[in-house]
Amino acid sequence: MAGGDLKIIDKAEQGSGYDPQTEADRRAQFCIVQSLQQRFKNINIIGEEDDTTACPELESGFSEDVLLTDRLLSNELREIKESEVVVWVDPLDGTSEVALAVKNKNLALLEQVTVLIGVAYKGRPVAGIIHQPYHADNGRTVWAIRGCGVHGLAPATENTKKIVVTTRSHLSESVSSALDALKHQNLADSVEKVGGAGFKVLKVLEGCAAYVFASAGCKKWDTCAVEAVLSAAGGRLTDISGRDIRYEPDVQVNNTGGVLATASWVAHQEYINTIPQEIKNNLPEIVSKK
Repeated sequence: MAGGDLKIIDKAEQGSGYDPQTEADRRAQFCIVQSLQQRFKNINIIGEEDDTTACPELESGFSEDVLLTDRLLSNELREIKESEVVVWVDPLDGTSEVALAVKNKNLALLEQVTVLIGVAYKGRPVAGIIHQPYHADNGRTVWAIRGCGVHGLAPATENTKKIVVTTRSHLSESVSSALDALKHQNLADSVEKVGGAGFKVLKVLEGCAAYVFASAGCKKWDTCAVEAVLSAAGGRLTDISGRDIRYEPDVQVNNTGGVLATASWVAHQEYINTIPQEIKNNLPEIVSKK
């Protein structure tokens, strides 16, 4: 960023929009994958980036706070085998915001950037990390393990206003129609458009009512970590029809049913019921890889 050249590559297929990848994406995924593979030889790791760039070896350790949750772990989680684990990695969730921040010299956009690492077992999230490098002065790391609570922030338990967050850069007719339906039923007093799935779920944890994305553009590495953290806070994340999102190693990476995440203090099913059936019909669940 300081040099002004992010070495951007457009990953999008012809005619499918703009999907930037920066040197930071490639380096971050390299560091994350290498760190995991050094410690766990048999886990499955699925990262967003096909290409990575080696970078100088970083000093890496582990959070001792995680060890303090050991007494809270269920017997099932204690007995997980490495080969049964799938780790979904988004090394830089909010790449578009990074590119815009540099291009427009608007560093405020960097708050929306996160690093997401989700741990799935039997197809469902059991742990997640949301790292926000540009929060306040030193950044923050929010994490959760099933049954062990949320660490790194205190989730909001109520709000007098129902604020809904949605996409900043991928607004479509179906997304707009879903938001209009929620407004009509007083389930969205206002709408905020921001970048990154990680940042949107952080907003829900901090007091927004819901994150609504009635489109098929989100991926499994966008939602695995955030679902684990939100669930630990008492919230829910499904597709817009209320179906659980699956995270087995052989699933299709696209969340073809869209994404609906709600805070603990609102009724998830009420939001599902309000989204028009026509929109749901146009966003079917596709589980297997194409």
